Amino acid sequence: MNKNEQDMIRKIKEKSEQVPVPKALEPRQIEAKLAGKKKKVWTPARIGGLAAACLVLIVGVMVYQNYFKMEDATRDDKMAGSDVTISDSTKVESAAEYKDVYAYLEKYKKDQERDSAYTSSWARSLNDIRVDESADSKASGDTAQNMEESSTAAADTGMASGSYSETNVRQEGVDEGDTAKTDGTYLYVLKDKSNQIAIIDTRDNRMKQTATITVEDVSEIQEMYLDIERNQLIAVCDGYVGGKWNDDDYGYGQRANTTAVTYDISDRENPKEVGRVSQSGYYNSSRIADGYLYLFSDYYVTLDGITAKNPKSYIPLVNDNLIKETDICLPSISKADMYSIITSVSLENPNETAHSKALLADGGNLYVSNDNIYFYENVWQYSGKDVTTIRKVSYESGKLTAGAQCKIDGYINDSFSIDEYDGYLRVVVTDGDTNSVYVLDQELKETGSIKGLAEDERVYSARFMGKVGYFVTFKETDPLFSVDLSDPKNPKIIGALKIPGFSDYLHPYGKNKLLGIGMNVDEKTMSTDGVKLTMFDISDPENVKEEQTYVIENVYYTDVSYDYKAALVDAEKNLIGFAADSEGGREYYTFSYDEKQGFTCTMHEEINGNSMRITRGIYIEDMLYVIQGNIIEAYSLKDFKKVDDIIL
Repeated sequence: MNKNEQDMIRKIKEKSEQVPVPKALEPRQIEAKLAGKKKKVWTPARIGGLAAACLVLIVGVMVYQNYFKMEDATRDDKMAGSDVTISDSTKVESAAEYKDVYAYLEKYKKDQERDSAYTSSWARSLNDIRVDESADSKASGDTAQNMEESSTAAADTGMASGSYSETNVRQEGVDEGDTAKTDGTYLYVLKDKSNQIAIIDTRDNRMKQTATITVEDVSEIQEMYLDIERNQLIAVCDGYVGGKWNDDDYGYGQRANTTAVTYDISDRENPKEVGRVSQSGYYNSSRIADGYLYLFSDYYVTLDGITAKNPKSYIPLVNDNLIKETDICLPSISKADMYSIITSVSLENPNETAHSKALLADGGNLYVSNDNIYFYENVWQYSGKDVTTIRKVSYESGKLTAGAQCKIDGYINDSFSIDEYDGYLRVVVTDGDTNSVYVLDQELKETGSIKGLAEDERVYSARFMGKVGYFVTFKETDPLFSVDLSDPKNPKIIGALKIPGFSDYLHPYGKNKLLGIGMNVDEKTMSTDGVKLTMFDISDPENVKEEQTYVIENVYYTDVSYDYKAALVDAEKNLIGFAADSEGGREYYTFSYDEKQGFTCTMHEEINGNSMRITRGIYIEDMLYVIQGNIIEAYSLKDFKKVDDIIL
């Protein structure tokens, strides 16, 4: 496959992520159809891959059809094949009145009607779809990094005072939701029945389910949080509100809605709901920082149904109230029919929202630092160029303030390729045939850059560590670049280590160590032949060394490559854990590491359970809990023998 073909596949994949999966192609539906066919093991990864392949085919056909529709419809006015206009404004502009937003959407609607018929129909399906209560819902997930230990004690609730793992988060000090959590004594696990959370007592190395939280009036719990200080559990959910079309209602059909429901878990056997807030749109992500929950959702406007006299037809709602005009930020690009919505909720008052912002956008991703939220959107241009827009929203004690915006050439691989440090934003992008590093100031103005790196390769992973950044590109070898960022005006490449294979994920491991998890590549055939663990010695960033490697042969997939929360990494405990797939099925691996002996595989066990949710590994003291769907298996970290299991 040549580079042009690779780029086309990538671009179709990016577009596919913005298109809803037809019910019949949801992974769970495919899984149901495959039930009983035992000749070949279908892992969650395989099933999800099949669904993705089907979706890419659908989107590819849509792109093909739409191309000729656009060519025919716009032959005279020469609109076909034109690049998307991106604002040159360096400030995020806010609306003055609702009519400003309406005027923009009306113009966009007319442009869409002229260009093609498919875009608005697919956008409508995202909001107007009716819920099939009998069907299984899609798998949850989101996407983080830094394991910490906690010694929080709560004698009145029986909580442990020892060590336990926390969710692997992207930014230290910014918590993220997950499908499984622990407080050091109890496990909290999202059950396969998608609106239930099980509470499991793990004392005496025996698991006992003490209660089940059933969240009413939602479709699916996506993630959860534990607020140990307040003895609260927060379930973040997708749901729907609906009604017939009329001037006083929300629009036609049922509309996506994101809800955060808070429970008092002081009594682990009798949790009680104490707060509930909601906002328009499908759940995107969430964070907890500075005593507030920040909810993010994507709300697609039903362009066919908007009317000037009914702002509810085109303005998102928070707790059934319209978001203020001045809290609506106008788009940075000329084409956008969705909102990225942010709402802050005080953990002290979980029944009330503190502040909201809605950014008219075209779909993208986000990175949350300790002070700011960055929305970034990749905009593919017909000229063959990729452009990324970045918009900044500051947060402090629940208050949201729209700030600067910018555009840079290239696309951002994932949230680890964008990082804030000491008032500067550092970004690694793949830009056409090469890669670039940008340093931006607080106004998102370029202060320094490195361009033209690693020709004909693309960024696979990145990790910023203070004044030094590391990123991996790949074509035939795995160059690990180290970048000196101490001078924001003059970033420098100071090292480039080339080794076979590539790392999808990088994680700090103790002092002067960087763990890479990715794939090994056969140098003769250039095909992947197993999962590769690499420990890099970064004591001298100018001379990074491959200290030790370990290849898990005949393993073709690991969750860590696509979901960083699947990585259980704790250098102090000398524990590395993750799930991986082979032809034989799904297995959980644990490793220890020694500078002289390298990696030692301490556990390699088949994972029982069948669920589309990504496997989670959690430790409490000297016990490891492997969670897959409704099955939890407990292993001793002393001898890695199985101690207990439970079916929820």
